[in-house]
Amino acid sequence: MGMFSRRSRRRVGTVDAELTTGGRLRGQLHHFSALEMPNFRMLWFGMLLSMGAMQMNIIDRSWLAYHISGSGLALGLVALGRGLPQLLLAPVGGAAADRFDKRKLLISSQFCLMTLALANAILVQLGVIQIWHLIVIGVFQGIIFPFAMPTRTAYIGDLVDEERFPNALALDSTGRNLNRVIAPSIGGILIAFSPTIAFYMIAVFYLLSALMLMRLPSPKPAVRRARSMAGDMAAGIRYLTARNSLLLLIGMAFVMVLLGGPYQQLLPVFQIDVLHVGPTALGLMYTAVGLGAVFGSLAAVFASESPNKRKIQLGAGISVGLSLTAFAFSNSIYAALFFLVIVGFMTDGYFTINRILVMLETDREYYGRVVSIYMMTWSLMPLALVPMGELVDHIGAPVTVGVAAIMLALIIGGITLFSPHIRRREEPEIVPAFSD
Repeated sequence: MGMFSRRSRRRVGTVDAELTTGGRLRGQLHHFSALEMPNFRMLWFGMLLSMGAMQMNIIDRSWLAYHISGSGLALGLVALGRGLPQLLLAPVGGAAADRFDKRKLLISSQFCLMTLALANAILVQLGVIQIWHLIVIGVFQGIIFPFAMPTRTAYIGDLVDEERFPNALALDSTGRNLNRVIAPSIGGILIAFSPTIAFYMIAVFYLLSALMLMRLPSPKPAVRRARSMAGDMAAGIRYLTARNSLLLLIGMAFVMVLLGGPYQQLLPVFQIDVLHVGPTALGLMYTAVGLGAVFGSLAAVFASESPNKRKIQLGAGISVGLSLTAFAFSNSIYAALFFLVIVGFMTDGYFTINRILVMLETDREYYGRVVSIYMMTWSLMPLALVPMGELVDHIGAPVTVGVAAIMLALIIGGITLFSPHIRRREEPEIVPAFSD
């Protein structure tokens, strides 16, 4: 009887341990619950390919522009060609995302981006590629992105339930950042092997993305409003300007993009003129940023359930400024890679939490329009890159990026000290609803 009792106790203890372990496992998997939904999973994998193509495009076009011209200003002009149309057309893209079939918009955008990548690849293969070619192709890319980005975010709201929406947004950022690890490495290796193959591979990724997105169901038909597209855009702007907390969040994204974003386009300058390493090392530098970003977005998945999301975001923002300053004045590739990992971690944690807060404070009907205005902040980065590229040519990349990073830390620190939205936790503002 005593032996049986000891065995029983051991068995009960084993079962309790299994239940405890299983509970912990289920608790951890809960943080990835949105991927349990088949339609969101399909969108996630489809956009994984698309974002991979975009990341490869960033590194390959930056390398090509600097290889052709040897000028930081040329890098800024190429980026400006893509960013200016994004800035001007963002409200139109957001209104379209709220008004039309999101699935068709996404698929069409992938086929258009594939065509542009093919054109870029053919020009490289023929050996006739010039800076103005890169600018023109960038302009057309900038026309397409304002329709693709808000549509994807708004589409997530159609594919997951309300409870899993923050989790889906965080996982969307995680998927994007997985590409920032993998795609730049592929892009750097392919550029070193054959720039032509690198650009053809971008086109293949966009094609595969389009084919995968074609398997998604169409969302519920958009409600046809009596007002025009211009009326929809105006309603979105009125909705946003009536909410001070949303304006603060978008302003915080703007500051980070303006001062903490251009360094990525300037990495070829650090690679060639500061660190004196080859194109493969450039791929590693982008990969280091992406590796940190993956862990940053994963940390944001857990932080998305915290009541202190705003304070976490601000701490990450100050850390971006400090670590980016350290990178700017690094004199070895190993130190540069180390600090780039930290920059990537903190930057993406900052942006992921910022994006979640923006969407949680937005009514579903306005998702596309608010996201489009939010994405306008990203379009402003090329505007900052032009003067920064000019400064790089005159005073060097380390001083230019380092001063911008110090300014970023000071501004975020000021927001931390003086913003009432941060110093106290407040409930969402109650504002009058806008009628259709």
